[in-house]
Amino acid sequence: MNWKERLDAMASAYQDSAILLAAIRHRIFDELGPEPRPAGEVAAARGLDPRATAVVLNALVAAEVLVKVGEGFVLPDDRAAVLRSDGADTQVSIFGHHHHLMSKWIRLDEVLADGRPVERRKRSESELRDFICGMRDVQRRSLQGVLEVVDFSDAASLLDLGGGPATAALTFAERWPQLRCTVFDLPEPCAIARERIEAAGLGDRVEVMPGDYHVDGLGSGYDVVYISNIIHSLGDAETARIFAKCRDALAPGGRLLVKDFYLDDTGAAPAFPARFSVNMLVASEGGKSYTESETRALMTAAGFSDIERLEVPVHSAILAGVRRG
Repeated sequence: MNWKERLDAMASAYQDSAILLAAIRHRIFDELGPEPRPAGEVAAARGLDPRATAVVLNALVAAEVLVKVGEGFVLPDDRAAVLRSDGADTQVSIFGHHHHLMSKWIRLDEVLADGRPVERRKRSESELRDFICGMRDVQRRSLQGVLEVVDFSDAASLLDLGGGPATAALTFAERWPQLRCTVFDLPEPCAIARERIEAAGLGDRVEVMPGDYHVDGLGSGYDVVYISNIIHSLGDAETARIFAKCRDALAPGGRLLVKDFYLDDTGAAPAFPARFSVNMLVASEGGKSYTESETRALMTAAGFSDIERLEVPVHSAILAGVRRG
């Protein structure tokens, strides 16, 4: 691909995004599987316009998401695992969150002019669930890699700060039977976490602590504090305060693990965190993708030492440090 083709692809990429995310929003893929199904049936099942549904389904065939057999549409098994809400590796919630984000990204030109994020409004119930359960989709893809590089066999207690739907806490509790986990988050995410904790049958070892980590205490005496994909929503001063609160919440010698999308010191690579920093530009006052050096410096200033980098899948790494004193 030459540069002109590359620029053309960048300029029109929103079209493929809009097609995919609209189909997911209307759960079109839940109506498709290995047997061909005509557009009219899909439209009727989802209460959609037949002509519009046919146009979108054909575009998904052109994008090689679907396969067309006669007048019917097929969703291959490997794509069904991701695109159906009941798929083994479903990404429906995080893709739904991307649909909500599009309304912010389309106003990037305004943000670029005045430096202020798009005005925030209260999320609807469906938006909130897509966001919180979308974090589950994201974490599920990386947590197996996390289990390969961390060892909590000597820990009795873990705080999952901003733990959302309790995905990490449940994964850690299942892996280490002696570990008791606390999920700290706002009341709405904690309600979703309770659902998942009850479904997993781990209510005796995983609990929720509703609160606002900007203003509320986090408890004390934890052996581990785990923060996954949180600091990119915070400015430097906020992150420094959170790290200091984590230090106070840990027992002497306790560990802080900070998982996020880290930039190198140029600030321009890798591509994913560089692009994700724009997401935080439109959505938050001071959020950004941090460089590893920035994060290490903030951890050190907050009272952590022996900081090491642990590689995990899906664009992420963990910076792990030990509480001094």
